[in-house]
Amino acid sequence: MIESFGGGTAVLDFDRDADADLFFTGGGTISVESPLKIAGVSSALFRNQGKLQFADVSKVSGVSIPADYSQGCAFGDFNTDGFPDVVVCAFGRSRLYSNLGDGTFAEAADENQLPAWGWGTAAAFADIDQDGFPDLFVACYTDWTPETDIHCFGRNQERDLCGPTSYAGTTCQLFHNNADGSFEDWSRYAALKGNVHGLGVVATDLNGDGLVDFYVSSDALPNQLYLGSDTLPLVECGESAGVALGEWGHSDASMGIDVADFDGNSLPDLFVTNFENEDNALYRNIGGGLWMHATVATGLSGVSRMNVGFGTSMVDFDGDGWADIFVVNGNPIYTTAISPFAQQPQLFRNIAGQRFEDVSQRGGAWFSEKHSGRGSTVGDLDDDGGLDLITVPMNEPIQILRNCRTPENYVTVQLRARQGDPDAVGACVVTTFSGRNLTQWIVHGSGFFSQRDERLIFPVDRDISVTAVSVSWPGRSKEVFRGLATRQMHFLVEGRGTHVDGSP
Repeated sequence: MIESFGGGTAVLDFDRDADADLFFTGGGTISVESPLKIAGVSSALFRNQGKLQFADVSKVSGVSIPADYSQGCAFGDFNTDGFPDVVVCAFGRSRLYSNLGDGTFAEAADENQLPAWGWGTAAAFADIDQDGFPDLFVACYTDWTPETDIHCFGRNQERDLCGPTSYAGTTCQLFHNNADGSFEDWSRYAALKGNVHGLGVVATDLNGDGLVDFYVSSDALPNQLYLGSDTLPLVECGESAGVALGEWGHSDASMGIDVADFDGNSLPDLFVTNFENEDNALYRNIGGGLWMHATVATGLSGVSRMNVGFGTSMVDFDGDGWADIFVVNGNPIYTTAISPFAQQPQLFRNIAGQRFEDVSQRGGAWFSEKHSGRGSTVGDLDDDGGLDLITVPMNEPIQILRNCRTPENYVTVQLRARQGDPDAVGACVVTTFSGRNLTQWIVHGSGFFSQRDERLIFPVDRDISVTAVSVSWPGRSKEVFRGLATRQMHFLVEGRGTHVDGSP
């Protein structure tokens, strides 16, 4: 099964030159003999040289050493030195690579320091205990091994992929950062629940209490929502919060996830991609730690039922201040599926937070082609204020799509916290555009097996040259940063803005 999911990508500025670089997992190989022999293929790192030109620095950076069969990837500053470190999820052992700050990486933790064994698929760094050091959440799929592999057959008794119900669910993993280069398995201490086929995870503050939460997409088993707490264990409340099941009350085969305020109520909504014969799920945040299904109400019902959704991004692609939706599709099943293996991607434009319009045919020639979509994410690769697309299809080259519809005026911000998690995961950033508030969050994870650009881009009114943003840092301390020149990127450091009275 592991070869059916493909790989992932991360958009990160690994050398801190203010350009978005690209990291890709390598996957692996599986022998045809019995018993199966599984080996990893090297990951890859590409340095952004400007003007959408990238240099392959995989070997010189030290990330090209094959490890285990890799799946997703994520980044975060686990040692708080100011440089993004990378975790590669894998079947075998997920591995952490420390960014040494000189353009190179080195494995940061051995199997005793980070015992992340099993089938890790996706990950997110976030500080669960507010000690200032990012911890690591790893989504896990099942306890499959080559020895427990079973054979499944499709039409004409042809060998095909076994579905998720062929294997039992498992438990995700949570590793506490000990601040000395080692991690301790807190999965049981945090009361992570079993019975999950985890394929994605996002970390951010989903209920506005200043603490980081985790949302896990699960393949044919209920999705999970872990709300942060001042003391462990975490509280799993996916069903009671309304985000565990599909619109018709059953478990969907969920893959990709993203977080955004699609309806302009300043609360984080969730979008999840699902299997064929299922709608992709849009969960509207109605406050109080509750969400309600908005798929039908927003016109998204039925439009993706003949597809299998994987990577997704819910971001503002056209600079109008409303979060649009991008989905890459592709079927992991060859012979028994209703829909074909290769499928067309989809692009949905947000119409004033009320409904979504399918504008795939206006998205460019690529949207008319069929691809075996898997991992994907977004980032401003050419620093023009528009979010570009990066996709990692099966059996095809990596694909980068430049956004040709950028905002007329914009401001880009990147946060750096001083009191807690340096990446400020869960922070809420607000600015004003066309007389209304625009709200975004620092989110780790997202997409499918991927992580998006850590910079936040906001459209601003075209007749202004400076603007202001407010930042609610994790823990709910609030600052306003004024005098930000438009059409530029700004590093916002905690403590350098104007403190808002009444916040902690």
